[in-house]
Amino acid sequence: MTNNLPELSVKEKERRWTLLRDRLMANGLSALIVYGGSQLGVPVHYLSGVWGTRMNMVIFPVEGEPVLLIPSNSGQTPEKVAERGCWIDVENIRLSPNLATDTARHIIDLKLERSRIGIDSYRWWPVYDYQQFSDICPDVEVVEAHRLFGEIRGPKSDEELAVMRKAIEISDLAHYAFLANLSPGITEEQAAGKAVEVLDAHDIGDRIILIHSNPQATYPNRPGPAIIRKPDPVTFSPEFTRNRGYGAQMIRAYWWEEPKDIYKKMFELWGEMRKMVEAEFRPGVEITDAGKKIEELVTEYGFECDKLGHAVGLSYGDAPYITAGPHEKDYMEWTILAREVYAVHPMVRCKGYVAPFSMIGDMYFIGEDKTTRMTTALSGLPEFIPE
Repeated sequence: MTNNLPELSVKEKERRWTLLRDRLMANGLSALIVYGGSQLGVPVHYLSGVWGTRMNMVIFPVEGEPVLLIPSNSGQTPEKVAERGCWIDVENIRLSPNLATDTARHIIDLKLERSRIGIDSYRWWPVYDYQQFSDICPDVEVVEAHRLFGEIRGPKSDEELAVMRKAIEISDLAHYAFLANLSPGITEEQAAGKAVEVLDAHDIGDRIILIHSNPQATYPNRPGPAIIRKPDPVTFSPEFTRNRGYGAQMIRAYWWEEPKDIYKKMFELWGEMRKMVEAEFRPGVEITDAGKKIEELVTEYGFECDKLGHAVGLSYGDAPYITAGPHEKDYMEWTILAREVYAVHPMVRCKGYVAPFSMIGDMYFIGEDKTTRMTTALSGLPEFIPE
C-alpha cells in the first residue's frame, strides 16, 4: 500500500500559517476563505497538507484554528482525512451539506460577521454560493485575496524545493524510458508506454501526457494510434503531480538526424530562449514583461507562439501563468518573486499558425541574484535518438 502521508514537516506548516496570519493582519483582514475549486484544490492542500475534492473549503482565521469543510456526500470522513496526515485537527474537519452556508455560520461563530475577509478566489467561487453566504453574513466585506495568498505560496522553502527535485528526477527517468523505447513503426501510445510505466511506479497522480510526431501538425496531442516514422521528429511532454504533492514538467525534442532549414533556426531560438530566461526572469519583473520578452524573441526569429508557461508548485501547473498581457488567456497581474519556480515552454510555429512546430520546456528557479535551469537532463537541442 502506498504511503501518501505528507513529506513536509510541521515546521513547514507553521511557516505557512504564520506567514498567512501576518499577511492577513497587515491587510486588515480577519480571515481567509479558500475555496477548493481553484487549481484542482491546490490552495486548500497548501494549508491542510492533504489533497481533497475540488469542493473543499478552508476557513483560516487570524485568531483561532482553521477549519476544513468537506462535502457530506464526498465519501470522506474527518477521521479518514486526518489519517492522510491533515495538518488541521480532526475536530476541525467537518462534513458539510452546503459549504457556503456552513462557512457563513462558522464566520458568525468566530464573531467575524462584521469584518473584512479574504477569498481565494472570486474566479472560482460560484455566484450562487456567494449569494447564500452574503444572505447570512450581509455585513462581511469579502475581498479578493488570490494574489495575497499567491505571494505566500509562490516562494518555495528548502523543504518544498527538495520534494520538487524528486519530481524532476522522476521526470528525467520517464524521458530516459521514452527515449530508450522510441523506434520507427510503433504507435505514439506504444512509444509513451514505458514512460507512463515509470510514472505509475512512482505514484504519480494528476498528469497530462502530450506527444508530437506529425510534421504537419501545429499542436501536440495525447499519445494515440499514429505511427512513429523515421525521420519525423518526436516531441514528448509529460507533466505531472506526485500524489504526495509537487510536480514537474520537462519537454524534449527527439530527432533522428540533424535539423535543417526552418527547424535549424528553431533550435537556434531555443538556445537563445534558455539564455534569455536566465537573464530576464528575476525578482521584481512583471510577469507580463517576462511574457513579452518570450514573444519578442520568438518574433525576432520569424515565428509565433502561444502557451508560454506557468509557475510550478504543489501542482505541475500553478498560478501565475505567463502571458504578455490581458488580451491573452490566463492573464493575471503578478510580479516575479525570489524562490519561485517556473516552467517556460512556448509552443513555437510559423506565422499564421502553420507548421512546422517545435517545443522545448524547462523549469527555472528564480534565485535572489541568479536564475538557474533546474531541468538539465537530455539538454540537447535537439536530443538525438540512438540507432
